[in-house]
Amino acid sequence: MKRAHIDWNEVKHRLRASESATAQALEAGPRRIEEVYTRRAIELARTAAERAVGRGVPTLLFRLAQERYAIELKDLAEVLPFKRCVPVPGSPPQFLGVMNVRGELRSVADGRRILATAVGAVGDSGFVLMLRRPGQEIGLKVDDVDELREIRREDLTHSGKSGFAQGIASGAVVLLDVDAVLASVFSRGSV
Repeated sequence: MKRAHIDWNEVKHRLRASESATAQALEAGPRRIEEVYTRRAIELARTAAERAVGRGVPTLLFRLAQERYAIELKDLAEVLPFKRCVPVPGSPPQFLGVMNVRGELRSVADGRRILATAVGAVGDSGFVLMLRRPGQEIGLKVDDVDELREIRREDLTHSGKSGFAQGIASGAVVLLDVDAVLASVFSRGSV
């Protein structure tokens, strides 16, 4: 078997050219910085324009009994499986207890009780929607998580059905007002 001939001078030349190109790319001179900022500004402007004419607000759809709700993704910190929730003696009925979330205890509220849907026995299944509110770290227990969907605000119909609704979207989906939900939870009892 014959070995291929390697032109070491060509290899050295290519390495020097590559090093030179890398050094120029990493050079933080005023011209290079201006180019990067200009390119970044154009990308941000395009992204903002796309959001302005975008389809809607990103939401997570979930179920409580037979009713469908949506919560804006900006209001969600994370979604966890409902497990190992420890009841706290003497707590108000809308609180199921506390659960350990990476070493921190978080209160879990019963979505069915708060939103006045059919209240039944709390099982071990379901999910906890950890809400994104500094100083009010709380989870909302829901029966099931359905899908991600964008909801256009102009398509919402308003209804006097609940003080917790921003409106109702197609498919009878209630878009939750998280601030109203939290105000209700924290006014009924402390966590």
